[in-house]
Amino acid sequence: MTFQTLHDIRTRLPFEARGPLSAAIIALLEGDPDARPDRLPALARDAARADDPIFDDDLQLSLFTLYAIAYGSLDQLGAEWEWDVDLISARTELERAFEAAVRERTPVPDAPLPRAEAVAETLFALTAPTPGPSLSRYVARKADREQALELLMQRSIYTLREADAHSWAIARLTGRAKAALMEIQADEYGGGDFDRMHQELYARTLRHAGLDASYGAYVDRVPAITLASFNLMTMFGMNRRLRGAAVGHLAAFEMTSSIPCRFVAEGLRRVGFDDVVADYYDEHVEADAVHEQIAGRDLAGSLAEDEPELLDDILFGAAACLTIDGWAGDHILNAWEAGRSSLREPTEARP
Repeated sequence: MTFQTLHDIRTRLPFEARGPLSAAIIALLEGDPDARPDRLPALARDAARADDPIFDDDLQLSLFTLYAIAYGSLDQLGAEWEWDVDLISARTELERAFEAAVRERTPVPDAPLPRAEAVAETLFALTAPTPGPSLSRYVARKADREQALELLMQRSIYTLREADAHSWAIARLTGRAKAALMEIQADEYGGGDFDRMHQELYARTLRHAGLDASYGAYVDRVPAITLASFNLMTMFGMNRRLRGAAVGHLAAFEMTSSIPCRFVAEGLRRVGFDDVVADYYDEHVEADAVHEQIAGRDLAGSLAEDEPELLDDILFGAAACLTIDGWAGDHILNAWEAGRSSLREPTEARP
């Protein structure tokens, strides 16, 4: 078996720039002698004025690239920039615009009493399955092999880094919520078994499907909303003031994963992929059915009891997860139903 290596999880540079800010960030990280970090805050302020920050290519790619420095996804060329004041200032400008847009467009349910069971009931009601068209149902019943491959490419942006975005919150929580988050994350990382880490399971899925399992291989091919989905959970996790939103996001993520994963596994087999390709999704059918109970009651519920002032953000994080991930799924489904690809066509070939 070919194991994932450190090189495999490092993002490739250069990405194809999608605007002035992402071009400047990429040039800086590539070592362009004319690139100056002190220009980035002003460029970020301009990017933050985008008509729709959630769907803006330049803003979302820039934020993704700045986060990649902190994740360690980039080659060590970029490591010294993690705490550069100009990059942090630029990131703050982008986060402020992104968060404001998400808050403005996310319908949040009324808050229950800050009691574990009441919070869990609210979250389960919020995430209850709904009838009608969905991306996972389409994959199960209608998608062809090329569309299944597209889905795997789209999902690689998050899944080759699975759990990492929410793990930022571990050090920012205490008590019962911290213990519950650790229980979930331990499973995500394979319980200490590298071969069962969910990131590695997905890398194996990509390799056996004939795709590139190197992290970031498909960044140039995915739309802004796919990057926004990953950026949202990263923003929640990396900002201590948003730890409640990070918990709510994870709760909604786990509560809405099990059934769609079963559908996707069915679809992958239907179009001819073997059990190795479907293994990642098979794993989540059972794992997330357990995680949703822990996330709803022990994680989100106990955090609301212990820190009631975070309840509104817990609900916001859950609702934002459903909103942004819903739009990301709708983008793919709408493209397929219209007979076109959900992927971008880069304007330049990657070197």
